[in-house]
Formats: sequence, C-alpha cells, structure tokens
Amino acid sequence: MDKETLIIGVIAFIAVIIIVRFLTKKAFKILLVVILLAAAGLFGYIYLTGIHTIAGLEEKYCNNNSDKTDSLKCVCIVEPISDDFHERFSKEELENMNEVMFAKELSKALINKRKEIKLKLKENNASHLWDDFKDDWKDKFNLDSIDLLNRESR
Repeated sequence: MDKETLIIGVIAFIAVIIIVRFLTKKAFKILLVVILLAAAGLFGYIYLTGIHTIAGLEEKYCNNNSDKTDSLKCVCIVEPISDDFHERFSKEELENMNEVMFAKELSKALINKRKEIKLKLKENNASHLWDDFKDDWKDKFNLDSIDLLNRESR
C-alpha cells in the first residue's frame, strides 16, 4: 500500500465517522421529536375518545335507542351504576375523576348495585348482557373479578 492510498483511506475513514456522528445526532433528534409527537397524539386520542367517566358510559349505551342491546345494557346495567355514582359523588367530583379512580369506583358501583342489576337483567331475560358488558370493557377495566350473576346476594 502506498502513502497516497493510506492517506486517502484515513481521510475517508475520518469523514465517514464525522458524517455518521452528525447524522446520528440529527437522526436522534428527529426520531425523538417524532416519538414525542406520536406519544402526545396517542395520549390525546386515548383521553378524548376513552370512556373514563360515568357520562361516557351513558353516552355509549343510553344515547342510541335504536340498538336494543345497548338500550337494555343502559336500563339494566348503566342506569344503576350511574345512580350509585351520583349518590356517592358530587357533579364536580364526577367531572374531575381520572381513569384509575373511575375504574376503582366502577367496580364498587357494580358491587353496590349488583342485586338491582341482576334483577333487571333477569326481568328483561337479558342475563347474557352482563358478559357482553364485561367483554366491552375487558381491555380497559378489570371486571373479571366481579362475577355479578353467580355471586350470592348478601
């Protein structure tokens, strides 16, 4: 190997290192901005479309009277839950409730109103709707621990 080839190789190697380092810094900054924007968009989407209030449950099940299944879920499940929430919390507390608190209080409301819900489901011959309701929310809230229909009434 002659001196010229060695010098050109060293210069090329140094140039590649500088270019890679420069691009990595820029790419990292761009990637970081893209990740932050994606995360903000995701959280915004979840917050704006997520149901984390009793009003959200009422909106999902009680506003569409043409869907018989949702209407029955509203009358048999959501209305008793809503009554429990309104008995225990002020309007301001309900509006300011975060998703974690809502999930915890939803479980309590289901337990508090389990006799009423169970009775309404049986009156309407709609016991299967409890499993549908649990399936609707299995990814968002852990309702598996509430076995409403098989639990003994206290």
